[in-house]
Amino acid sequence: MSVDRIWFWVEGTGYALALVLGLVLVVRLVRGKTLPLALGLVHGFLASTATAILIFLLTRLPHPILILDDAALFFVLAFLGGLAVLGLQFARVRAPGVLVFLHGLFALFALTLLVIGALRL
Repeated sequence: MSVDRIWFWVEGTGYALALVLGLVLVVRLVRGKTLPLALGLVHGFLASTATAILIFLLTRLPHPILILDDAALFFVLAFLGGLAVLGLQFARVRAPGVLVFLHGLFALFALTLLVIGALRL
């Protein structure tokens, strides 16, 4: 296994942890419970750090797999959706369900692309 491939699997692990925390947040939202800000911030920190590292890796390491670039694009879109959800929470406005759904959908799609790309390395 090359060093490049190991890094992309580390990325996937970071995103998987963020996914678990995101699922906890969604379950709490659906049940009408308050969302702990600390949990949301840890979720966002994990995902945004992993996205920054992914972009760094894609710009520094040669990779013939274009699907990894697509994964980065969808992670950035998920990041922007997450920022919108966070901004609404700071404004004490409940985030629309469609925004939360799209945020999660983009992130899940991006994680799928990342795993497919890492398998091709």
